[in-house]
Amino acid sequence: MNTLQATISGIASSGHISSIRVSVGPDEFYLLLAEHTDDLMFNHSVTLAFKETEVILAKGVVTSSANVQNASVTMIEKGDILSQITLAYHDTVIKALIPTLTFEALDIREGDDVRWIVQPSEISLLRSSHGI
Repeated sequence: MNTLQATISGIASSGHISSIRVSVGPDEFYLLLAEHTDDLMFNHSVTLAFKETEVILAKGVVTSSANVQNASVTMIEKGDILSQITLAYHDTVIKALIPTLTFEALDIREGDDVRWIVQPSEISLLRSSHGI
């Protein structure tokens, strides 16, 4: 599980759906939550969590998605079916687990700068009330 420390910078809600904007250092991320967010407040620190299988990798410009960030590839563990790619994102390690055939088509190597993407609906907020 990937985690990032963030600060809430925007909240918009309609019924039980909320769009949350958070800052991770100089970068912004967006989350879509289908839950009550009454306990969330501006400028509060939160922990974001998302699975390695939800990280999408790309080379070049990506303009059709939220949550597009830059990172450097630090390690590649290539398997027969799945490959794990370790990224350096600011001071945090992000891991992506993608099909090896997809990885080979990207032609990514250690040391390359890449874009990584995680969809807003695939990010969760870890809260202390959940025992975390």
